Amino acid sequence: MIIPTDRRPVILVLSAIGFGFLLAAAMPTCGEELRLWSYPPHPMTRPLRPRPSDEEFLKIVPPLRPVPQFTAEQKQRGMALWWADYSQLLFSEQPPSADDLARPAVAKTPPGEDEPLVLGLWGIEDVGLVTLRVRESPFPVTIRRVEFAPRYVPTRYQGSDIKGGRVVGFATYLPENGTGEVKQGANTVFWINVQVPAGTEAGTYRLAFELTVHQRQEVLEIPATVEVLDFSIPRADIAYGMYFRPTAQVDPRYRTPQLMHAYWQDMARHGMTSATLYNYQKPLFAESGALQLDDNPDIQRVKDMMADGLLTGDIPIMLLSWGFSEQQAQVLRDELKKRGLPEFLLYTWDEPPLSKKVRDQLSRQQPFRQYMRLVTALNDAAAIAYADLLDVWVVHSGLISPQIQALARDYGAELWTYNCTARGTGNSSFNRFYAGLYTWALELKGNFIWCYHEHYSWEGDRNAIHCWVLPSDSGPVPSVAWEARREGVEDYRLLKYLESLVAANPERAEAQEAQQWLDQIRGRVDWYLTRKMPPHIYPWDGPELYPMCPDFEPSELAAVRAQLVEYIDSLLP
Repeated sequence: MIIPTDRRPVILVLSAIGFGFLLAAAMPTCGEELRLWSYPPHPMTRPLRPRPSDEEFLKIVPPLRPVPQFTAEQKQRGMALWWADYSQLLFSEQPPSADDLARPAVAKTPPGEDEPLVLGLWGIEDVGLVTLRVRESPFPVTIRRVEFAPRYVPTRYQGSDIKGGRVVGFATYLPENGTGEVKQGANTVFWINVQVPAGTEAGTYRLAFELTVHQRQEVLEIPATVEVLDFSIPRADIAYGMYFRPTAQVDPRYRTPQLMHAYWQDMARHGMTSATLYNYQKPLFAESGALQLDDNPDIQRVKDMMADGLLTGDIPIMLLSWGFSEQQAQVLRDELKKRGLPEFLLYTWDEPPLSKKVRDQLSRQQPFRQYMRLVTALNDAAAIAYADLLDVWVVHSGLISPQIQALARDYGAELWTYNCTARGTGNSSFNRFYAGLYTWALELKGNFIWCYHEHYSWEGDRNAIHCWVLPSDSGPVPSVAWEARREGVEDYRLLKYLESLVAANPERAEAQEAQQWLDQIRGRVDWYLTRKMPPHIYPWDGPELYPMCPDFEPSELAAVRAQLVEYIDSLLP
């Protein structure tokens, strides 16, 4: 890549501006402290502010809906059955809405996909234990029960004690379990995954579930429908992945060969196409300088990921630990290509600060760019400061302004995104939007999250942070956020498929209408994900309670999917 020589002075000036901004944010002020009152990263121009009032902090608390009027049958049964929109946040204490109670149990899906059906049971009174089973289904079905973790919001943190909030029951993980207890004034929720095999003929398929109410010795039959569409959608053509360090940060109990394969298969089933590789186990080059890929455990791991459907030879992965020369980089690049393995992107200084030390290191690494591309995760200030030194910018979500997008185009850089400020448990709205509409609208080439899992486990501490999945002895236990991320990737694939149909039939009236709709949807996507987020003190209140799909109501995500399917149907041959 040829770097324009007239760019560097501009970059250095911008670097100084960004560095000054960060210094100002860190410096103490006279009188009342000025700070950013929420955890997710904000653009460089975000102004600091004094402590907001308690009333402003209370805006993060989700309002409770009034309890609806239930039918005589529901009252007699002691509970109301309702079907959830999985793009909307679930809370244990939130009564179902009229739309929830009226929503049909219908899943629409192309063949070869998973599709959720989410069944809620609202306790009008204490009903006791219930068990949900599959009575009849033409497809494999998995039933999981939503775990809820209650805490007071605004959460007490660093001495804060804001009155006027309430206890919120946050949705977290989904163990495979069809039994739950229905209590008065609370939800019991079952997350049902229907796996429709590839090649399934289009049509309407009936499912039937049985709900056993143990204390009443009653069995309810619950019907549902799966509508299989008459088209399949291609795999995502960009790098979707999860940061994951199993060798260093996962207990050996959860690193058996069987479980490692389960992780790769789980990532593939959730639409991931890329990965992070930490070369900790055996150097890629011997002391003699010879390349040693055979019997290398990290290379074998890449092969396992390919065999399990996670990786392919045409989408790159990030190599986060490496120590070889630029000449060896050429040898490695050529051998990877010869063997049909994915391109390795060389990961440099992670989340670099603005400093001469970082620039000097990146400058020393420039010779590698003849053979392998340089990549790292960074914020907007660092992207501006080091724009001339990196090939792939993994810019934090919510910081990819139009200026950053234009700068990447000017430098011929590939623009990816990542997130490390979400907890990874219950915010289904954000996870679907981030993986789907956000990535498509900004025309990003990669989407990553920190991280798949680290440190926590199902048999141990479940109060996890940065864990979209918890390992267990029987396999990965997904979170609500992980299941929503899968649906976001499917949204992206549908959007790209519709674009391909429009491009193939540009003169058709249906194609022109679809293009106008796509343009309108893209224009609504806000790059600044936390633009209207209320202030919060506890780091996880905002990321778990604010949907982070600005200018879209969470319910609109399902409506976008439905409109996508309608336009695709209209353009099929």
